[in-house]
Amino acid sequence: MINSYCKIPFNPDALLNGDDKMKTCSMAESVAQNLMLLITSRKHENRFDSDFGNDVWEFEFDNAVTIVKWEAIFIESLKRQIKNYEPRLLQPKVEVHIQQVEHTYSTKKFSEIKKRAKIAINGKLAETGEQYSFATELFIGPMSID
Repeated sequence: MINSYCKIPFNPDALLNGDDKMKTCSMAESVAQNLMLLITSRKHENRFDSDFGNDVWEFEFDNAVTIVKWEAIFIESLKRQIKNYEPRLLQPKVEVHIQQVEHTYSTKKFSEIKKRAKIAINGKLAETGEQYSFATELFIGPMSID
């Protein structure tokens, strides 16, 4: 059983130099780091695997896509990505809720409208069978209004 995993960002020099101070993390944190990569990576961004990444970024600036469609794309893409790229997480249940939010800056003379995605992923860790929960929020596609 592996007790520690490499922490992102990974420093290959530390490994090559035999540095015993390489940053490590638990399996749960490693899974969380990989889930964030799956969420925030665009398809074709990884030059070694063009399928790695979230389909939702293809629609980032498409205002014709409804929020319901955004959520469906996000959920289906994440389920597929977890199945293909995160085998340590079993039976993943993915929830995505998107809403438009407006933010007005006091120092600027414009407002931004963004989509805020609340993402929750629950499942079981393959190695231990324990329940695993991951949640994050991120903003998508800023639009400025003068």
